[in-house]
Amino acid sequence: MEKEVWSKGFKVVFPVMLSYVPLGMACGMLLYEAGISVFGIGLMSILVFAGAGQFMAASMLTAGATVPSIIIMTFFLNLRHLLMSSSIAPFFKKKSMPFLMLYSHTLADESYALNYTQFRTDKEWTPDSALTTNLLAYSSWVFSTILGGYIGSAFAFNATIMNYVLIAMFICMLVSQFVSRIFVIVGLVAGILSVLLMVLLNHNIALVIAAVIASFVGYLLDERREKKQAAEGESVQNE
Repeated sequence: MEKEVWSKGFKVVFPVMLSYVPLGMACGMLLYEAGISVFGIGLMSILVFAGAGQFMAASMLTAGATVPSIIIMTFFLNLRHLLMSSSIAPFFKKKSMPFLMLYSHTLADESYALNYTQFRTDKEWTPDSALTTNLLAYSSWVFSTILGGYIGSAFAFNATIMNYVLIAMFICMLVSQFVSRIFVIVGLVAGILSVLLMVLLNHNIALVIAAVIASFVGYLLDERREKKQAAEGESVQNE
């Protein structure tokens, strides 16, 4: 791939790469404390590349869970990748199987959100640009987890920092998607509903419900906008 493609992908994914550093280091430290060697941490990041799954694996190992149970839980945790891959697949119709396999392996929540937004808003965004975004984020995560494994035994680690890192990363990704008034409205609806439902239900299912409702609101607003544009187009033709 050309240098320009890498440069463009880097500019888009840099905030995610930056946030991966402390998050990946935290993951590496926890995995090291759970009894995995630095080599094992690096191999796990390269072959699995699932932040939530790796954090869960560290927690389950510490609790004495078996390897098969960790594999099964990781499988179900990452089933969401099927939906993400399906929604972005139309943009990769002409790519070869090796390309699709590499892209699929390096797919993550953050790179998916960035690429999906770029495909919808930037006509010059290509599958090659999307792959560079994935690979750069992937490299940042692998490097950070290995680094965390190296320093895991040398420093005391407070896992509270992960809350701030995750929040900062997702706020950055959310703001980058505010490309129209509809996106802003959907974001506000999701945020307000999340707070209200969490207070009422006191359960994480509130976040899922808020996301579904906000998505439906966005769908209705988009449908209304398209009908309005169609009506205006017909009126102009009649004149």
